[in-house]
Amino acid sequence: MLTAAFDLVQNPALIRIVILIFAEPHQAHIKISWGLEMHMSSATQLSVLRRNFLSRAHEDILALRARLDDADDTATSHELLNEIAQLSHRLLGSYGSFGFPAMARNFELIEDVALSQMSEYTSELPILARTRLPGMIADMVEQASLLENLGYEPHPVEASHTPLVDREDQKSILFVDDDIALHGLAEMFLKEEGYAAIAYETCAKDAADYLSHNPVDAIICDWQLEGDTGLDLLRKLRSGGLRPSKETPFIFMTVPSSKQAIERAGLYRPDGYLLKPFDAQRLHGVLARALMN
Repeated sequence: MLTAAFDLVQNPALIRIVILIFAEPHQAHIKISWGLEMHMSSATQLSVLRRNFLSRAHEDILALRARLDDADDTATSHELLNEIAQLSHRLLGSYGSFGFPAMARNFELIEDVALSQMSEYTSELPILARTRLPGMIADMVEQASLLENLGYEPHPVEASHTPLVDREDQKSILFVDDDIALHGLAEMFLKEEGYAAIAYETCAKDAADYLSHNPVDAIICDWQLEGDTGLDLLRKLRSGGLRPSKETPFIFMTVPSSKQAIERAGLYRPDGYLLKPFDAQRLHGVLARALMN
């Protein structure tokens, strides 16, 4: 921690990155691309991304715990259960991708409990305090706090591999996920694969608007998004209604339990499935197969 703090003080570019991450998250991705690439090794970049993620995740879980405290003595609402399920789904993917599989499994369980409560009680939901959810979230608050305080140093990064695309070709790729914590991680991995331009969107509608005006060479899109799904975006692409070719490689991100989603998506010929949580090796393999098709 002392070394990281010293580096931030000595390097004004890194100070700008940290400020923008919290002040202007949508612009932060552009600044991170420049600052991290110019001043950080891959290991240091991964460490910074993980530390920022741990802080934001802890704040999100604390906010949810506060919501549960307010509703503790009232009937559980479908809205609150859905909020728990959505946050848990997001965190199981991001905790796992950042190297915390135990936390990912915990949030997968919480998501399952919330969804089962929604399906089991259609007309009358139980008092929240009588469910397992408040205790489970309380445990996650404690563990998230511990991880944030301890920090996390990644294992040494392996030697760089041959990029999948030639950097001189200036290839572009669109990454669509409503979890902005994964944007910086995806950027690091995709730049290692040779992509010169990486665009980000957090919903299918904005992604479709972007693709209506901008060609890209590949698309990686999460299945579960707010509003239109990733499948809706794939349908538009395959229909030829967007600027990129309808044959543009399209990779779905999903969790292993989404068997039904995978079967439905098959009708529209996606080029691969990237299972969450993902790492550089898994992304490399799926992207390599998609580009070969």
